[in-house]
Amino acid sequence: MIAGPGLVTMLDYEMNETEREMLAEDRAEAYAPKPVGGAFMAGVCGAALALLGFIVAARFYGWPVRDHIGLALILVAGGFVLVCGGYLRLARRNRRARRAERRLIDREQR
Repeated sequence: MIAGPGLVTMLDYEMNETEREMLAEDRAEAYAPKPVGGAFMAGVCGAALALLGFIVAARFYGWPVRDHIGLALILVAGGFVLVCGGYLRLARRNRRARRAERRLIDREQR
């Protein structure tokens, strides 16, 4: 970029704290998107999908669903924990990416 009189270059511009955070968030979103919703809601969705899958499999094989309530509860709990854990892992990955991008931005500003 050629700088002339009155033209501000990126090297001359000092970003404030909010701009740095927003830029770090935008950069991190490219490779570590922030999950939406919440961990609990993601877990509930995972539990519902596990229960639905169990009901479909039980109907397919002709099992009475009420006779296998214990198995259904185990699958629902497992679906909740698995999806909730996946959500938390994605959120942690996004936080780490934002911190790394923030460090890079701070280094570029020096």
